[in-house]
Amino acid sequence: MSRTKWIVASLAVATLMSQSAAGYVGAAATNTKAKSTSQTSVKTLNNLTGVNIGAKSTVKLTNINILSQDDESILTYTLTFYNNGSTALSLLDYWSKVKTKSGVIYSVSAINSDKDKKKVVPGSSVSVTYTTKIAKGLKYSDLNFQVIKWNFSIPGYEQVLGTIKIPASYTVATPVNTTRKITFGDYTANAKVSNVSVIGLGANNYVSVALQLHNLGSKTIENPNLKYVIQTPSGTPFALTSDGTSSNLQIYPQEGKTLNLIAKIPKTVNLANLQLLLVQTDESTKTDLPIATLNLGTKKGQNSITAVDKEKILMIDNSPISTRIDSVSRNQSFGQSNLSIQFALTNKGDQAVTLPNYAFEIQSGSKSYSLTASGLSETVLEPGEEQIISIDGTIPVIANSDALELILKTPAGSSNSTGETPSTNNLATAYPIAGYKLPDYIEMQYAIGQERIVKNNDGTFGVTLDDIQKLPWEDGNILATKITITNKGTRAAKLPEFAGAYKLDLTELSGTVQLINSNTTQVLGVGEKASVYVAANIPSSLSFSQLQVQLLQKLSAEKTSNWVMFSNYGKTSDLDVIADGSYFNLDTAGKKSDLQTRKTYMYKGSTNDIIYTELILKNRENKQTVPPMLTGYFLTDQGQYYKAEVNQVKRSIGPEAASIVTFSARVPKGTVVSNWKLVIGESISDNKFTAPEGTPTGYVNASAMELNLDSRDIKNTLKDIQLFPYTLSVKEVVGNTSSSGLQVKLKYDLSRDLAFEMGTFQHKFILEVVDSSGARFEKEIELEKDFIVGGNQSYSYVISDPIFATSRTGGFQFSIYDSYQGEKTKIATSTAYYSNSSLYE
Repeated sequence: MSRTKWIVASLAVATLMSQSAAGYVGAAATNTKAKSTSQTSVKTLNNLTGVNIGAKSTVKLTNINILSQDDESILTYTLTFYNNGSTALSLLDYWSKVKTKSGVIYSVSAINSDKDKKKVVPGSSVSVTYTTKIAKGLKYSDLNFQVIKWNFSIPGYEQVLGTIKIPASYTVATPVNTTRKITFGDYTANAKVSNVSVIGLGANNYVSVALQLHNLGSKTIENPNLKYVIQTPSGTPFALTSDGTSSNLQIYPQEGKTLNLIAKIPKTVNLANLQLLLVQTDESTKTDLPIATLNLGTKKGQNSITAVDKEKILMIDNSPISTRIDSVSRNQSFGQSNLSIQFALTNKGDQAVTLPNYAFEIQSGSKSYSLTASGLSETVLEPGEEQIISIDGTIPVIANSDALELILKTPAGSSNSTGETPSTNNLATAYPIAGYKLPDYIEMQYAIGQERIVKNNDGTFGVTLDDIQKLPWEDGNILATKITITNKGTRAAKLPEFAGAYKLDLTELSGTVQLINSNTTQVLGVGEKASVYVAANIPSSLSFSQLQVQLLQKLSAEKTSNWVMFSNYGKTSDLDVIADGSYFNLDTAGKKSDLQTRKTYMYKGSTNDIIYTELILKNRENKQTVPPMLTGYFLTDQGQYYKAEVNQVKRSIGPEAASIVTFSARVPKGTVVSNWKLVIGESISDNKFTAPEGTPTGYVNASAMELNLDSRDIKNTLKDIQLFPYTLSVKEVVGNTSSSGLQVKLKYDLSRDLAFEMGTFQHKFILEVVDSSGARFEKEIELEKDFIVGGNQSYSYVISDPIFATSRTGGFQFSIYDSYQGEKTKIATSTAYYSNSSLYE
C-alpha cells in the first residue's frame, strides 16, 4: 500500500473512532450457577459463530442492547477480537457496520472509552463497543453485524469479512440469578438480578428489582453514573428509581451490594418478559447508551403477595431482613374496622441495620387506606435481632375483608426523576415494594377475658383485658380498666413505659387519662404478672355502646406508639360483690392485702345521720410495707352513692399485721340502711397509686363489700365496754358534792388490742351524769390522753353547777356514749351515788 493510501485509511479510522460516546466495554454473560437440563438447550450469544479475521484470529459478538426512545432506538453492541497468533493484531485495520434484513445500513461509532484501542497482543482479546441509532421496533434478529477490513485495493476500501446474525430463538438478555460482567467508566463489576416482585396497587403495578453489584476492580465504586430502565418486549421503556436504602451507593473493591429499584407501570401493560437495561450517559453527546440487558422473568398478571405465615426478604443496606405478619386483630363498629397488625422484622444478616421508616397501607381492590406504624422509625436491628411493631389504622367495613392485603411502601424522599428518565436518587413518593396476605383476624368486639399475645424485643407477653369499671367519683365517674400482663417468654422481660388512651364509640377521650402500673420495677420474671390500670374522668351522664382502650409505649416525652388495643361492646363490668365477713383480696404487687368488714353502725344526729363501717386490713406481703391507700363510696339499695371519708394507717406495718380502716358518710336523717354496699378501691394520683399523704384523683380495682347494720345494745353495766380496739371497765363511780358542784371520781381499767394497727383514733367517750331532776351534764374523754391504758387507773372531774351544792346525798344516772364526728350513741349506763361530807360538819 502506498504512503498516501495509508494516511487516508488512518484518517478515516480516526474520524469514525472520534464519533464515540462515553460508555462501556462488555463481556460475554457468565452463568454462575450450574445449568439444568432445560437450561442447556437455551441458545445465547456464546453460541454464535464468530468471523475469522486471520488464520488464528476471530471476532465474536459478545454483547448487544437496544434501548427504545420516543421515535428511535439506541443500539450498542460489542465485538471481541481474539488474537491466537504470534504477532500483534492491529485494530486500525478493522471496522463494523449494521445492516437490516431489508437492506438498510447503519454506520456506527466506537464509544468514547474504546477509541484509543489500537491492537491486540498475541494470546489476548480486546473488546470494542459500537453504537448507532436505529429505527424503533427493530429486534435483535432483524440485524446483521458486519465485520469489515480496510482494503484499499478494492472499490470503497471496505472488505466485508463476515456477518454475524442472531436467530430469533436465541436468548440475548441475561437470565435472573445469572451474573453479567459490566464495565462503566473506570469501574468493572458483576451485575445480577437476584429478585423481582410485582405489587399491584390502584391502577398501576409496581415492579421491584433487587440488583446485585459486585465490585471486581481496585477502585471504590461511588454513586455510579448509571440509569436503570425496564423495557417491555415491544420496546416501551419505564424508569426504575432506587429507593432510599440504595442512595449514596459506595462499593469497596471485592465488595458486593444490592440496589433496590422500583418502576411504576400501568396495569394495562403486559408484564410478561420484562427486561432491565443498565444505561450510561455519554457526557460529551448527552446520549444514553445501554450497556447491559438482564431478563426479569416476569409473567402476565404477576402479583408477588406473600402468603399467610410466609416471610418476605427485604434487602436493606445489603443485609437480608425477614418480614412477616404475626397476627391481626380487628374491631368492627359504626361502619368502620379498627385494625391492629403485629408485624415482625428480623435481621438475617451479619451487620447492624437501621430500618427505613416504611409506610403501610391496606389494599382492598382498587382502593387503599393508610395505616400508622409504631416503633419503626430509627430502629436499629442487630444481627439476629427481631423487632415486632404495631401497624394500626381505621378502614371502612368491607364485605370481602378476606381479600385485604397489607402493602409495605418505601419511605418518601427526594428525587430528581422526571418523565421516563431514571434516577439513582431517593423516591419522591412512597412506592409499594412488598405485599402480605392477612391471616385470620382476632375479633376484639368482646375483649374482656381474651388474652392477646404481644411480641417485641423485650419478650413475649400474654395481655388480658380483665374488666372495665365505671365508678362513682365526685360529680362524675371514673372509667377504670384493668389489664393483666403475663411474661410468656423463657427469660425475665422488661415492660415499656406505658401511657393510656380511650375511645368511646368513635370519639377519643380528650380528658386526662391516667396509667397506673402495679409493677414498680417494670421487670417481669418468667410466668410473673403485672396489672396495668387505665383511668379517666367522665361525666356521669355519658353513655356509650363501645369502648376501646390502648396501652401506648412511650418513645419519648411527646411520642408514643401503640402496644396493644382492646375493644368491648355493651355495659361496663359489674363490680365483684364481697359477702359480709368474706375477704376482698387486693393483689397489687408490693401491697397485697386482705380486707374484711367488721362492724357497721349508724350514728343518729339531730339533722343528719352518719353511717360508719369498720374493716380489718391485713398485710399479705412477706415484708414491712405501707398499706394501699383506699377510696370508698356507700352504695344504697336504690343505686345512690355517698362519698365516704376514710381513716387508715399511713405508715409501714409488718408481715401478717392487721390494721383498722374506717369509712363514714353523712346521710339524710332517718335513712334506713338495707342491702347497702361499700364500694372500695385503691386510690390513684398522677399516674401512680396514691402516697400516704397524697390527695387521690381517682381509684381503681374496686369491689362492692356487703354491709349488715349492727345494732348496739346499751349495756346495763360499766364492765367490758367495747370501743374497738379499746375495752373499758369502770370499776367504781363515786360522787362528792361541795359548794363547787359535783366531783365525779372513777376507777377503771383500759386496755387496747395491740394486734391491730390504727391511724388517728376518731372516737371519744362522752361521760353523762343525769340527776334526779333530769338535768344532764356531759364530759368528753379522749382515750390515751384523759383515760390512760392500764389497770387500776383513776380519773376525776367536777361538774360546776350549784344544783349539787346543797344536796347532802343523792343518786344520779351515769352513762357512757361513743362519740364520732359530733354524733353520739349510748353504749353503757349505770346508777351511781354521791354525798356531801361538808354538810355533816
